[in-house]
Parts: sequence; C-alpha cells; structure tokens
Amino acid sequence: MQLGLSYKRYQLDIPPAVWSEFFDQLTEENRGRLITLKLLDDQLGDFEVLRHTPLHSISYANSGAAAGDRSDCRGDLVVTVGRPQGLGEATYAHRVVCPQAVSIVTDEDGIVLSCTITNRDQAQSKISFQS
Repeated sequence: MQLGLSYKRYQLDIPPAVWSEFFDQLTEENRGRLITLKLLDDQLGDFEVLRHTPLHSISYANSGAAAGDRSDCRGDLVVTVGRPQGLGEATYAHRVVCPQAVSIVTDEDGIVLSCTITNRDQAQSKISFQS
C-alpha cells in the first residue's frame, strides 16, 4: 500500500556542555507550544504526567559537583508549563535531578518533535511537542 508520504526523523544527542544554551533556545522557539510529558521508568512503570499543556520553559542549571555529591551530577533540569490558554505564569514544574543524557528527535525541517532526558537512575522524562 503506497501512502505517498515521505517523513524523515533525525535523532541528535545534545552534549552536556551546551545544555543551558540549548534549553534557552528551545524554550524561546517553543514557548506556548503544546507538550505531553511522560515518565519512563523500569522500576515505577511508565505514566503520563501532562497532556496537551502549553510549554512555559525548560531550564538547566549547571551547579557543578558540590562536596559530597556524586561526580556524575552536574545540575538539575526543570520543565515548567503554563495555563491551557497560555495566560499568566507557570502552573506546574517537573524537575529532573542529575540528568545524564539529552536527546532530541526532529523532522526533516529541524522542528523538534520530542526531547528525552535520562537521569542517573536511567529513568527518562520524554517531552513530545504537538504539531
């Protein structure tokens, strides 16, 4: 069966050295865009935290390793969302403690379709952007 559709996707791993700048730019380009946030965890199971909610921001704070911290913990990443009409301040924040890897999937035009953040326990937070 020929559908006549040609749709390419590309996966990119984002290096930790540029996470702060990357998420600033991603936020700027996608603020207000509807997202779905899922948690994927082998121990706790998978579940949807948010569905069709406008993105307010994604930020990464590189705190460096403090005394007593594990050396693989560079900082925290916070995803915040706003009200459904896009009015006002952020209404919910999801924190990823000690992210270890960030990857995105884009379409052939470079539009981000999803972003997956893996923490040091290998649990993943997956942000899917609605078209």
